[in-house]
Amino acid sequence: MKFRSKLRIIIDTREQTPWAFPDYLVDSRRGTLKTGDYALEGDSNFAIERKSLDDFLGTISSGWERFCRELDRMDIAKFPAKMVIVEGDYEKCCFREVEDDILPPEHNHPRLLPQFVNSRIAELMLKGVCVMFAGNSYYASALACSIFYYRNLEIINND
Repeated sequence: MKFRSKLRIIIDTREQTPWAFPDYLVDSRRGTLKTGDYALEGDSNFAIERKSLDDFLGTISSGWERFCRELDRMDIAKFPAKMVIVEGDYEKCCFREVEDDILPPEHNHPRLLPQFVNSRIAELMLKGVCVMFAGNSYYASALACSIFYYRNLEIINND
C-alpha cells in the first residue's frame, strides 16, 4: 500500500447507518468485508468492528459463539490487533449511585449484570481484543479515523 493524501476506508455493505468521516481526510466507499465493519482499502489484515452498546451487550451474551468465530477469523488472517469500538459509555453497563439511590444499568439487557459484562470484557482482553467505549457515533468515527491513520503509517513504514 502506498502513501495517499487521504485515507481510503471501506465500509461493509451490511452497515445500516455508516460512520461519517471528514471529506478532507477520508475517501470512503461501500464494499464487502470478510471480517469487521471498516477497513483500509487494500488492507486485508486489519478491520474495526463497530457496535452500539446494546449490540455489544447482545454480542457478549447470546451472540458470544458467533462473535468468537469472527475473532478466530481475525486470528487466522493474522490481524495485528482486534478492535471493537462501542458507541456507548461503559458507565451505562454499571450500577450507579445517585442521591443515595442505586440505579440499574442503562441498557436493554436487564439480565446482564455488570459483573458479567466485566468478565466478558476481561475475557476479550485476554483474547487480544481491544474494546474501546467511545460514547457516540461521532466520537467512535473520530477514534476509528485515528486508528486507521496510524495503521496506514505502519503499512507504509513496513513496505
